[in-house]
Amino acid sequence: MYMRYTLIFSYFCNNALLSIMKQVKYLISVSFLILFNLSFGQESISDKLKEYETSSLNKKMDLFFYFFQKFESDQKDSVLYYVNDLISEGIKSKNHNAIALANFGIGPYLLSHSLFEEAETKLERAKKHYHKVENDTMLADVYNTLGNSAFLQGKLAQAELNYDKSREYALNSGVDKFTMISTFNLSRLYLNQGKVDEAKKMIQDYIDFNLADGAMRPLAAGYGLMGQLYLNQNDNKQAIDYFTRSMESGLTAGNMPAVANGYTNLAIVEYISDEMRKSEQYFQLALAYRQKAGDKYYISEGYYNLGDFYYGTAKFDSAIINYAYSLKIAEESKNLQGQKDALSALDAIYDSLNQKDDQIAILKKLLLAQEKLAKQQSYKDINALKLSYAQSEKEAINTGGIREDQLQGKVIEYQSVFNNWIWVVFSCIALLLVFGYFFKRSKSK
Repeated sequence: MYMRYTLIFSYFCNNALLSIMKQVKYLISVSFLILFNLSFGQESISDKLKEYETSSLNKKMDLFFYFFQKFESDQKDSVLYYVNDLISEGIKSKNHNAIALANFGIGPYLLSHSLFEEAETKLERAKKHYHKVENDTMLADVYNTLGNSAFLQGKLAQAELNYDKSREYALNSGVDKFTMISTFNLSRLYLNQGKVDEAKKMIQDYIDFNLADGAMRPLAAGYGLMGQLYLNQNDNKQAIDYFTRSMESGLTAGNMPAVANGYTNLAIVEYISDEMRKSEQYFQLALAYRQKAGDKYYISEGYYNLGDFYYGTAKFDSAIINYAYSLKIAEESKNLQGQKDALSALDAIYDSLNQKDDQIAILKKLLLAQEKLAKQQSYKDINALKLSYAQSEKEAINTGGIREDQLQGKVIEYQSVFNNWIWVVFSCIALLLVFGYFFKRSKSK
């Protein structure tokens, strides 16, 4: 049985039923991969998307950098439209910065589909360009994303190397905010490796910077990560303190998903501490803030978490009701992963209650959802690859064209220089002839 929640933490409870409250075994895994321009939680970007359609290429690039990581969970594929547009506009205008930004922008999307090799190919192309133009801030971003790719694949040494490079270029840029990219991710990496002292120092640096800067959303993430550190050390009191600060920072920022995450974290700590009433209230508050945010993906998840809570406390009727709500909302939003999770939970609970007829009905739906999910995932992966390959092909062909134009320009330039030298030589010869003519005349006199 799994308790799901997203953005900053993923928390896994064991599948013991009646004794789960006394015998919780847990593992906390940070799933948040920070980019400098990524806000912590969803926000409206509709005005920026409208502005994009009528903007110049340079303005489009600014807008893309602002919104490419901010699409809501059911609209993530939209980034592909803007990536393709930037590539096309970049090629048309012979703007290598636009092409590089498109390669960078598609990287996180490909990583989210576990297309690591393809993502890294795009990021390497972007990196090559930013090295060429000596753009240290973008190099900090690119190396950070390469670090995320390595981290997701379990290549921790490679991840650390890339995060260190990100930090190096951020320091070179002189922009303090960019150093926070690697500070957060390195602390997350050290926490994963059990280097508690190093992680704690870097998290505190991250918190201090954003506190001084008044940046509430990243501050919420920093407090959340510190809460995780203390929870890993079984210091529930300190964990509660930092998770509370995380929730309050999200509330100050007006960021409902961050508030919901804070309450979810608090619910889990209270759950571990056998404070069942508090845990239930926090899960309910987390759901309420997810509902305020309005993203059905996370609303479904909020009901699922409550279902897990009631399942773990052996309140099976309440668990079934909440799992059913989670399933209903997942179906409404065509969220197949949410449907599969809710159906799997209902299957498990009906099995434990020996309600075979209900279980069989759920299993039929589960098999159908799994089949649809597999097809959808394959379709999305294939589409992502197709677009990526098409982008690469277009870029290769047209970049060749750009280079041919540049070469032709050089040929014309050299031809012009050559022609000028011919005129200079002819002029010199003419002058010499004239000089020789007058010299001979003067001699004959």
